[in-house]
Amino acid sequence: MSNHESFPSTIAMSLATAVVLANASCGPRAVGTTDPKAARAAFTSKDRSIQAEHAAANAPPSPPSAPSLAVASRTPAPAAPAAAPTATPAATPAATPAAASAATTATKPITLAAPANAQAQADATQLLRAASVSPWAALRAHAIEASIRNPKLLAELAPAALTDENRGVRFVACMAISEAKLSALADRVEPLLRDESRSVQAAAMLALSRCGRKVNPTPLAAMIGDNDPEIRANAYLVLGELGERSAVPMIRESLGKGMRLVNPMRVRLVDLAAAEALVKLGDDAEIEPIRAALFAPPEQSELTIVACDSIGRLHDEVARPMLERLLGTGPNAERSPEIRLSAARALAKLGAKQGPAAIAREYVKHADPRIRTLAATLLGEIGGSEATTALRALLADENPAVQVAAAAGIDAVD
Repeated sequence: MSNHESFPSTIAMSLATAVVLANASCGPRAVGTTDPKAARAAFTSKDRSIQAEHAAANAPPSPPSAPSLAVASRTPAPAAPAAAPTATPAATPAATPAAASAATTATKPITLAAPANAQAQADATQLLRAASVSPWAALRAHAIEASIRNPKLLAELAPAALTDENRGVRFVACMAISEAKLSALADRVEPLLRDESRSVQAAAMLALSRCGRKVNPTPLAAMIGDNDPEIRANAYLVLGELGERSAVPMIRESLGKGMRLVNPMRVRLVDLAAAEALVKLGDDAEIEPIRAALFAPPEQSELTIVACDSIGRLHDEVARPMLERLLGTGPNAERSPEIRLSAARALAKLGAKQGPAAIAREYVKHADPRIRTLAATLLGEIGGSEATTALRALLADENPAVQVAAAAGIDAVD
């Protein structure tokens, strides 16, 4: 399996996160099988046995949202994640229509009361704990990102992630700590300033800065001139997040230099990361290349997806009609599910509800687990009781990546 097939970025907070995950060593740990199909089969088999055990031990049985989660923390099941669309194309076997039908008919929509919401929250927390020790690095990383809105859980899971064997997981742990401003973990982050991965070093700088520590940002100047697109994109990200406007000339100076032997598509994706950083630093004119990327040709759909994510993060209201246009269907406006869901998520970040909710309903039972994962992420952005009901059902999805996205959404809406 190639690196690009293994890291979904549905929950990824940025293009740079997707870049570092796409390039990190991403095979499963040496526990049991290393074959994704076999691992998925083992997960499903164990999940069913846990369901039977749980149903027999409890009368009445717990809600159908995720019956296996009650014991997930003491019996974590190996999980093979399905790839979601990222800045780099991913190819993952899709679930069969029959399997999707079985997964969706097993849970019927219910009217939620306060205890049910509390149970959903507990189930989501258990699932994220199990995912954080998955043999699959992508699932471990996503569990950390999904815990950002729950600082107590993040403080519990992040220390192990900071010493994870996979640099993508370490990177995400630093970014999550920076987002949550968990100053109690600053001492654990400090050693990562000397990490073997320069991307992790950059993320550690941001985390320590957000935690109130003084950081020397000088190494970032060399990183934005690196020929490795991963390192350069992550350096742009950190510079934008640090908010130092003095970095604008330095970023501009780096554009168009180096990376001559890199795939042109990856270069364009890194350029979008630079544009987003410049906008965050006050150079509003750089929003234009991001808006233009919304209408990249179909064969360059990665650009459109990344541009949608950037528009949402930057809260660009001017782009709202452009995003609405991407939701259109018909022979003259056909867009892939990935693009429509990404545009809907950006609109949700801009405060829209009705359009994004309709898109989520359209894809929440899709046969492809990658699409269901994106739909779960969109539901978490929309919020509300209807979204919570759908997310509770997705906690019982047969695919672990969908489950983690649903757990993240429940944290967001509860």
